[in-house]
Amino acid sequence: MGKLKVNTEASEFKIIENKKDEPQYKEVSKFVGGMVEVVQFPNGDLLLLNEEGKLMQLPLNPEATALWRATFTKDKYSFGYDDFVVGPAILIKKQALNTWANQ
Repeated sequence: MGKLKVNTEASEFKIIENKKDEPQYKEVSKFVGGMVEVVQFPNGDLLLLNEEGKLMQLPLNPEATALWRATFTKDKYSFGYDDFVVGPAILIKKQALNTWANQ
């Protein structure tokens, strides 16, 4: 599988790669529009999204969903591989984790 290319210019999907850019909870909550759900990826990155996004019927986030499906593949995981991400989301790369790593 080739390297996944993510549109980092998408307004609904942000990637944080530097500790100095790591957002605080209130900033994330405002960006995702509610309570924050944290999903840890196998490589240590964190995906932050709206905990109730599907219940609120937020629109599909194609960038975050592509990343999800590239990570949680059917050949490695029994479930979750066909899941999807809705609403705004933030990916904090492992090397950029500071306060979120201690949550």
